[in-house]
Amino acid sequence: MTPGTLRGWRLVHRWTSLVCSLNLLVLCVTGLILVFHHEIEHLMGDDFDATAAEGQPRLPLRALADAAQATDPSLLPKFVSLDPEEPGLTYVFVSAPGVRDFQDGRWVALNGYTGATQVVKPPEESLTGFFLKLHVDLFTGFAGQMFVGVMGLLFVASTVSGLVVYGPFMKKLAFGILRFGRGVRISNIDLHNLFGIATLVWAFVVGLTGAILSFSPLIIGYWQATELAAMSGRHTGPMDGATITVDAAAEAGLAAFPGKDLAFVAYPGTTYSSDRHFSVMVRGHTELTEKILSVAMVDARSGAVVEKADMPWYVTALLFSGPFHFGDYGGLPLQIIWALFTVIVGAVTVTGFVAWLKRPRTRRAPIGSPARGASESQA
Repeated sequence: MTPGTLRGWRLVHRWTSLVCSLNLLVLCVTGLILVFHHEIEHLMGDDFDATAAEGQPRLPLRALADAAQATDPSLLPKFVSLDPEEPGLTYVFVSAPGVRDFQDGRWVALNGYTGATQVVKPPEESLTGFFLKLHVDLFTGFAGQMFVGVMGLLFVASTVSGLVVYGPFMKKLAFGILRFGRGVRISNIDLHNLFGIATLVWAFVVGLTGAILSFSPLIIGYWQATELAAMSGRHTGPMDGATITVDAAAEAGLAAFPGKDLAFVAYPGTTYSSDRHFSVMVRGHTELTEKILSVAMVDARSGAVVEKADMPWYVTALLFSGPFHFGDYGGLPLQIIWALFTVIVGAVTVTGFVAWLKRPRTRRAPIGSPARGASESQA
């Protein structure tokens, strides 16, 4: 690698790191808390009891949707979602007639066996919800979410460029050496390099999946505008007469994908369906396949499956990004590992910023001079 190329990579590493450093610290602090969100919700009494008596059957989806609507009769059920981690837990989204998306409504959590309901608090009204909102969009909505996504991409660029400049820098030093006693800047550079290389792969994966999650409105919106629109566009026509029940739609969708589990049902007239079709999402059984969704469009009048398809690769990548980003798929041991790595990445950010603050303030020597060469051979 030529000196000019290496100098360019150093500039990329320096400025991508500096630009995203403050946001990265916010993400580290909030992410550290969110890794244990289940445990925190349990301690604070924010979790919902979805257990059942032995042998008690699940209630029909229509009964659960009616129970959710009963919390506010002016609202209509629009989405029914089942939690794969808690089989007894069902979520129903209710909103005003004519509303097609998740705005101006609320989620209701239900015990799928007893029908007991609990209106899900807005994010700002629970501790974990507050930190999730701060983590996702800095309380600034779509613009904030896009900003966090761009910061995530800068962080990915920082990790890649950091790996490139690490090799030449460490040629004359033992791996992992910590040169204490040589000043604050040198010790911070050594800590920055050690912590950075130790967490490089983890930081790259978490940074990339975080960026993908931040761009989820764009990814889902593209799927809705292309593949979903094409599926529904092949079956147009006015919707008249009585519609089938949500249970009948779910059964038709499951029949179209034998061996799959129900994940999500969108009623007609939403952004995930069409004006005359239910959209039934199904998933697999295992830790891996439960993240892979397929969709069946069910005619709301006849109950026939008119279209079915697997989700495209970019939506599957989005669905896989969640567990890899938050580390909540392997129990408490993996959560602890995620938390430790989060703390170390926070330390990487702080030590790198301190090293930059303590950088020499002398005027740079002309290119090619002995002083210029000596300064660039150091940290």
